Amino acid sequence: MARRLYTSRLYFLISIFLCSPLQADDGPVLGTRVQFVDVAAEVGVALLNVSGDGQQQYVVDAFIGGSAFFDYDRDGDLDLYVLNGSRVGGFPGRDRPRNALYRNEGATFANATEESGLGDTGWGMGCAVADYDNDGDADLYVTNYGSNALYENRGDGAFVDVAQRAGVFGEEAFSTGCAFFDYDRDGDLDLYVANYVDFDHFMETTPDRRHEWRGLTVHFGPHGMRGEADVFYRNEGEGVFSNATAAAGLVDRDMLYGLGVVAGDYDNDGDADIYVANDTGPNYLYENRGDGTFADVAWMKGAAYGEGGQSQGCMGIAFGDYDNDAYPDILVTNFWEETNTLYHNDGGRFFSDLTFDAGVGLESFQFLAWGTEFFDYDNDGDKDLFVANGHVYPQVDRANLGVSYAQINQLFENMGDGTFAEVSLTSGAGLQIEKVSRGASFGDYDEDGDLDIFVLELNDLPTLLRNDGGAQNNYLIVRTEGTKSNRDGIGARIKLRCGDVTQVNEVRSGSSYLSQNDLRVHFGLGECTTVNRLDVFWPSGLVESFEDLSANRVLVIREGSGIVQPSQ
Repeated sequence: MARRLYTSRLYFLISIFLCSPLQADDGPVLGTRVQFVDVAAEVGVALLNVSGDGQQQYVVDAFIGGSAFFDYDRDGDLDLYVLNGSRVGGFPGRDRPRNALYRNEGATFANATEESGLGDTGWGMGCAVADYDNDGDADLYVTNYGSNALYENRGDGAFVDVAQRAGVFGEEAFSTGCAFFDYDRDGDLDLYVANYVDFDHFMETTPDRRHEWRGLTVHFGPHGMRGEADVFYRNEGEGVFSNATAAAGLVDRDMLYGLGVVAGDYDNDGDADIYVANDTGPNYLYENRGDGTFADVAWMKGAAYGEGGQSQGCMGIAFGDYDNDAYPDILVTNFWEETNTLYHNDGGRFFSDLTFDAGVGLESFQFLAWGTEFFDYDNDGDKDLFVANGHVYPQVDRANLGVSYAQINQLFENMGDGTFAEVSLTSGAGLQIEKVSRGASFGDYDEDGDLDIFVLELNDLPTLLRNDGGAQNNYLIVRTEGTKSNRDGIGARIKLRCGDVTQVNEVRSGSSYLSQNDLRVHFGLGECTTVNRLDVFWPSGLVESFEDLSANRVLVIREGSGIVQPSQ
């Protein structure tokens, strides 16, 4: 592995010396059919992000990431929630930054923050969406530096924060990634919350709050800072959670620096497992034992470290089956000069590091990466890959390190043979934008059948990448409604066969980097116009099967009742 890393770095330096990397004429032109266009300003999404003072003097300044695509008003289209930050010194004498809710009006978005009550003025970090109380509408959990919020949807366009009453307010921590899932399959949703560092302790005990890095004076941390343990909350019903961290075997004894969180069934045994990306430490893969407890198996399964056995600066997580072998794989985004890491799922028994084999290693070496997802951007039946990039130190722009603070984001096309090809420079002007990107959320906001991307940009206006051309191929979108299972059907595993291609995906709350994708499951179908068979494996254990389904529509499946009309 050491030789491979040395070789990859050598190739990178040679490419810098000989030519500009990734030029469109350096090889075959791929992905030119689909173009991504930034339409944020055009459609009315214009929240200016504030996190720190631009010089990023503290570690807390760098890590905000959250946004969410979800249908808060049950009108059938995707609305958008965007988090905002703050500054250590506060905002004396002026309005504080606040989060924003944008209601989808078809061609544009309308700012619905005031009427919804979602204008949180805390220092936002991440969010996850789920109907935690099974009443038929989407609720929202927001992690902060400070107390967290659980916004209960009242069903009339307004939300109310019930975090303290529910027991999930977080006690002034520095919380980051979060995910709802039903770990015990009792029909209600539980909640895992990652925490990063004890920033208050740092401020109280550390007079020298800067340090030297590569000859630059930059913010301190996270190394040398005291971590904060992650927390697991069990849903007890009646709107109340209990802290079940110890009882479930999820004690973060090393108090690692937790960031991204994804809950999903990695071994296809019917229950939800948890993967946590830890910054500069080994990642966690908590395997659900099915008896109310978990065991961290990341080290023995090969998903804790990079291939060389080293810890990495891990941020975001893509969790999905990129090679259509029915087992979800994991990509973790990492710090500059570490490369992102692709863990291939070997039948639920082990993970193999295929980063370089798959073509996403050398390509990510010069970037510092955050939000990410496996998603089928061209609807051809396999999952492609998006990565949002941006450095943590603005000071790098004053040095000769071969890296900039603002960076382009990356799109990788799945070649169908286990490899990816980067198509960033041939896939539209939206992918040429250089900003300091963090979280990314995915959903079909304009209802044309292909997936669009929202990117939160640090101390800047956001980017909304409209997918132009992905719907030239066919698609199917599946929305699940649980009855015995949780109302959203979170954790439901959907298996689809169309011609010779079989795909598997899962309904999931919380993903990417501190963000939320549309809870509906999107499948690209290529030229296939009829789905031969679709199976839904519900968390309750019920399996329902459907045959000969027409493409290019949103399919609503209610547990025990089959295909139904959408509930409004």
